[in-house]
Amino acid sequence: MDVNTEANGAFTSQIQILRSLRRSRVRTEIVMYLYEIYPKTSSATNIARNTKIATTNVLGGLRGRGKGFTKSKSLLELGLVDKIEDNDRIYYQLSKRGKSLMENLVAG
Repeated sequence: MDVNTEANGAFTSQIQILRSLRRSRVRTEIVMYLYEIYPKTSSATNIARNTKIATTNVLGGLRGRGKGFTKSKSLLELGLVDKIEDNDRIYYQLSKRGKSLMENLVAG
């Protein structure tokens, strides 16, 4: 893959990510919350509590679920959030990619 093809793929991917965030207040608020607490992790329940979004919708935004939250546009699939499992508990953390995207958005 040449440099131009790689750059175009990254640009297209970034457009898809931004479009996915723009179309979903839930995904946007989750990413913003995880950016605010970075590098800390948070459970879906705590994300729901702090964003005032129903836990089922938070899980939909993170993992994808049903018609409203397709898996391909979920924060995990887009690579914006990492899933961390610890002692049968699941936590979520903004990924390096998500952090970089948010820093670019905040700065720009």
